[in-house]
Amino acid sequence: MYQDGRAVPEERQAEFFRLFGFLPLPGFFDAGEMATIDAEYASGLESAQQVYAKGAFGVRLQLTWSNMRPETPFLADALEYDKLLATAERLLGPGAVGATTNGNVYSGNQTEWHADKAVPHFRSVKFVTYLDPVAEDSGALRVLPGSHRSPWHEELRPIGAKADLNTAGNPDDEVAAGARFPVGDVPAYICDSRPGDVFAFDLRTWHASWNGFPNRRMVSFTYFDTPRDDVEREALRKVAKLVGQEGMYRELRRQRDWMDEGVKPSRIPQRERQYSAQWLANAEGSATRARWIDELRDWGMIAGPAPQAAASESTPAKAAPASTTAPS
Repeated sequence: MYQDGRAVPEERQAEFFRLFGFLPLPGFFDAGEMATIDAEYASGLESAQQVYAKGAFGVRLQLTWSNMRPETPFLADALEYDKLLATAERLLGPGAVGATTNGNVYSGNQTEWHADKAVPHFRSVKFVTYLDPVAEDSGALRVLPGSHRSPWHEELRPIGAKADLNTAGNPDDEVAAGARFPVGDVPAYICDSRPGDVFAFDLRTWHASWNGFPNRRMVSFTYFDTPRDDVEREALRKVAKLVGQEGMYRELRRQRDWMDEGVKPSRIPQRERQYSAQWLANAEGSATRARWIDELRDWGMIAGPAPQAAASESTPAKAAPASTTAPS
């Protein structure tokens, strides 16, 4: 594994993740990789700002976009790079499925306590990396160790801003103000971070941020575990349905913002899809991506017919491209 260049027993790290629902990975990305991520982040942000009338919204003042697009080739392919994929498979097990890679910007001074997903029997890992230094007093991610495990996961509802965890996140200020416990009052593990550091966490793990500065930049890479039985398969399909509902909520809000600006519905710019046509076409014939696409379509994450693209019989995980090497 990758931790400050030191060898740390892999099973110990995987066990830590299983027990506590998160794992620090300091120094995971090198300077060259971060330079590429930074450049592609800027490209993704510029595109996102053109399709959102008012930009960020909610208590988080968050704007999110998909990086699975041709304009961000490193980030679009990153889920298949051996560094990320090997780590995901170590934490989840063989067969982890690359689900999403997104860019995010936060300008609100807090992110309310929440779990990205609350569906039981759903196993996942989300890797996040901040492009700017963040600390306890400047908007660093904070997590509640072990909060991905039931029944504590459900017992933590009073610290959140919503009665139903399985609804779209990023509440408005007045909703967030109704939380019984302010973010900073809840004892938590603070994920201080410098560029290159990565934090992995289960999507069921409760997390938040506090006292953040404007324009905090973050990129995420998310994997779902391959279901082992019908119960886990049904959980994944429920997650996919919730993702669709959240996307519909965000799209309706985006269109409302444009209409508030006086733009006719027919003139509202089109928003990018999570999975671009190019990513789904899988022109390189990656067997790994082909399997992921089949799984994601079966679970309901991808709608529509499968594209006609032949995959090779065996395609190894990708190494980071040479262009990510830091300049001398």
